[in-house]
Amino acid sequence: MNGDGFVDILAGNWGHNNKFVAGKNGPLKLYVKDFDKNGSTEQVMAYTIDGKEYTFLAKDELERSLPVLKKAYLNYSDVAGKTVSYMFYDLFNNYRELKAEQLGSSCFINDGKGNFVRTSLPAQLQMAPLMSFASMPGNNLQFVTGGNFYGVVPYEGRYDAQPISIFRYDAKDKHMQFLQPVTGNDAEVRDLKWYRGPAGEYRLLVAANNGPLRLYRQKN
Repeated sequence: MNGDGFVDILAGNWGHNNKFVAGKNGPLKLYVKDFDKNGSTEQVMAYTIDGKEYTFLAKDELERSLPVLKKAYLNYSDVAGKTVSYMFYDLFNNYRELKAEQLGSSCFINDGKGNFVRTSLPAQLQMAPLMSFASMPGNNLQFVTGGNFYGVVPYEGRYDAQPISIFRYDAKDKHMQFLQPVTGNDAEVRDLKWYRGPAGEYRLLVAANNGPLRLYRQKN
């Protein structure tokens, strides 16, 4: 990334433009258990506000996999503003807990001594999940990236705000700088590869999820 000879890491993540992080000030958690003891494992996602945990999904969405909640709480007002532990009462024990503390796409700079320093990618690259990176031809300090993700429940809304874009690492100031979008955000980008055309020009091959390959020619 910075040309010092040590391998760094570009890490695509979920980004900041979502309901998981908006207005929240704590980790995102996933509780895994057969909560209603029907032989099927369920997952309950929770976010944290001021040290208290609340379910991410609304009551009707939770009831799809956990009908026991429908029997316990007839109305939305019964659970409005209530914590996870309140909603699940004595079911909320002996679970497996998974936790996410950082949802932003990041760069990890290698100091050459076995340590990495994390830097968030620019805000323009946090609008949706990032799925792939590729170095710009002839410039190892500039990169192209793409993403988006559509396979979500309606409550979330699909993540389609991330165009294919170019950014760079500023070795002097040690931060990432957004340069420009390359093309629109009408695809779920899953991979990016450069190759040389018949006349020696570089072309960007874009693999979209469940769609045809796309080809973009680099302007001189």
